[in-house]
Formats: sequence, structure tokens, C-alpha cells
Amino acid sequence: MGKQPDKKATVTPDKFFVFGIDSKGKPRGARFAEFNDRALSFVIDLMLTGVYPASTAFTEVGMKLPPGRIYSSGKAFIPNIRRDLVEKLEAALATEGDESQKYKLAYPSGETPEHEGHTEQAKVRTISPVTFGLPRSWDNIQPGHVVLVHESPADGWWEATVMEREDEILTLRFRDYPRQPKFQRHISQVALINPGPMA
Repeated sequence: MGKQPDKKATVTPDKFFVFGIDSKGKPRGARFAEFNDRALSFVIDLMLTGVYPASTAFTEVGMKLPPGRIYSSGKAFIPNIRRDLVEKLEAALATEGDESQKYKLAYPSGETPEHEGHTEQAKVRTISPVTFGLPRSWDNIQPGHVVLVHESPADGWWEATVMEREDEILTLRFRDYPRQPKFQRHISQVALINPGPMA
């Protein structure tokens, strides 16, 4: 009998990536099959960067990260990695036109811009994501896009990231507060941000 050809299993790319230099100065990173809210909260407090959703180009580099592990407590195992891999991942995010969305604390846990003398920016400790994209019409809204949601007459409008879309119902998360629970709005209840002129 002839030798049976090897069957190669189809590898499904992971969806959630974590990397960076942690609060102790060590390069760390991991990849996860699915996005996890509690793990995101854990890694950003370590001053690491969380990426979700990731572009195809970033995913290609991100798959070089070792697999991570999420515990029931919400904490995650993030292995040490090579510093040059951190640099390659940062370069992928910085590529013009990359549509990945990243989450990272603008300031270390417990600190605000007030520590640097910027008292006018010290009201909240925020997480600064890279905008994934701005839809040009309500029909074009897709997961990863950023829209505006009216919270209340007193609080006004806030940026929110579309996590899922089912027909005309959007599942959203406040862009600058990813630890808060997801919520839903009808597509007619959100506003669009001017995406600028067509390229």
C-alpha cells in the first residue's frame, strides 16, 4: 500500500491579541481564540495593549505570539516574549490604513494626566483605542465601526464601538470605557461621525 498523504488541519486564526512592555519593563504577549472582557481589563492594567478586532495583516504577525490562558478569576497568563516581536507588532499597528482596534491605558493604573501637570485632562483615566473605521451610512455599519450614542440629555453623545450587528440591532460598547457592559441600540438611535472626504 502506498503511503497516505498527510492531512493538514486548517488553522483558524486567533481573534484577540495582547502584547507590550508591562509595568515592570518586561516584554510580554499572547494570543487568544476569542475576545474576553475580563482578560482585557487585566492586561490593560499591566500597561499592555489589547487588539480586537485585528486586521488580516496584524493577525499574520500576531499569530507568532504564544497562546495565552485565561483563568476563571478573569486573570490571564501572558508569557514573556522577545522585544523585537513587540516592535514588529507595534509597526503592524502603525501601518497606514491598518484597521485594527487597540486598547491601552493612556496612563498607568492609579495615575491621571494630573500627575504630569495636565489638570484639565485629569477627570478620568481613559483607554485610548485606534479607530477601526467610520461608516459612511447607516446601511454600511459593521462590527468594528465607531458611532455616536446618546447617553442622556445631561451626559450627551459618546463614541461607541460596534461589536455585533443583527439586522438593525447593534451590540455596542463605549469606546473609551471597554470595561463597561455591552448594550444594544436600534440602528436609528445612533449617529455617524463624519468620515471625511472619499480617498
